[in-house]
Amino acid sequence: MSRMFSKCSSIEEINLSSFNTNNVTDMSGMFKECSTLKEINLSNFNENKVTDMNYMFSGCSSLKEINLLNFNTNNVKNMEAMFFGCYSLKEINISNFNTNNATNMGGMFSECSSLKEINLSSFNTSNVIKMVGMFSNCRSLKEINLSSFNTNNVTSINNMFDGCYSLKEINLSNFNTNNVTNMVCMFRNCSSLEEINLSSFDTSNVIDMGGIFFECLSLKEINLSNFNTSNVINMNSMFSDCRSLKEIYLSSFNTNNVIDISCMFYGCSSLKEINLSNFNTRIVINMSRMFSNCSSFKEINLSNFNTRNVNNIRGMFSGCSSLKEINLSSFNNNNVKNMSEMFFECSSLKEINLSNFNTNNVNDMSYMFYRCSSFKEINLSSFNTSN
Repeated sequence: MSRMFSKCSSIEEINLSSFNTNNVTDMSGMFKECSTLKEINLSNFNENKVTDMNYMFSGCSSLKEINLLNFNTNNVKNMEAMFFGCYSLKEINISNFNTNNATNMGGMFSECSSLKEINLSSFNTSNVIKMVGMFSNCRSLKEINLSSFNTNNVTSINNMFDGCYSLKEINLSNFNTNNVTNMVCMFRNCSSLEEINLSSFDTSNVIDMGGIFFECLSLKEINLSNFNTSNVINMNSMFSDCRSLKEIYLSSFNTNNVIDISCMFYGCSSLKEINLSNFNTRIVINMSRMFSNCSSFKEINLSNFNTRNVNNIRGMFSGCSSLKEINLSSFNNNNVKNMSEMFFECSSLKEINLSNFNTNNVNDMSYMFYRCSSFKEINLSSFNTSN
């Protein structure tokens, strides 16, 4: 019965009382994008043999409630995006769900923007591998208890809570992340979250942390001392727009394999100082907007930075309006092509020594010193602007 009524966007009601589903194994996308369907009665359904329910109710945006108390999910393996885009769904009782065999819960409740609470205490997630975007854009959820979750086999939790901007607390103390490789944008835009305890997280196998705390606007502090980042290659936008973050300790961070740290601290406007003396940037290629709009920074020490492979430093310090001094004498710009907006609106910077800068390959210097209103003089006699 896969996609049986999929995209029947004008259908408002459907009578399935005569359906015999005793031998059905696939209900994936059965009612997908039935966007005007307001109610549905599945009380006569027998799902004993069903193994696939992915996207079953996805896009049923007018559905305000659904009774699944009789649902037998004993054999279901795929629950991906099952309720994706059920925008009008305010509550859902799935306490009877047997998820013993489920392996995929990616996007299961994604875009359920009216859902205010959900009880998943009965869920057995011991075989689940994928939780990508499971609660993404559940914008009305204020709290969620996942203390019963077994994540021993999960490899992907990227975007799991992305866009849950009403979420004020979350307990992940039981999460086993030993096998997780992808944490991209896991808490992105959780703008009401003031604190989060990730002390139980094992990140030894994670390769991508890009945007993990992006736009966590209310986060005031975060302890990542337990984070093992030895295999991480991407830290792009990791703390971007964490505007309330006043301090952060990254002394445990191993950046030996990181190639992208662009926008890493973008918009961290409350951050007054940061110690990156342990950072190994030997193979980094992108540092664009790394400290952009860190408007409380007065100084920053990057003397340990190795920039020999970097090709993009666009807007690296743009909007650092309190920055009074910066030492870039160690910078190797041999491969840099883009320096546009590098010191854009660094209005407190009175002087800067760029005599070591190699600009032979640079093709864009637009807005490089725009509104550096405290500069009285600047020596660019070493600059090669032929390109």
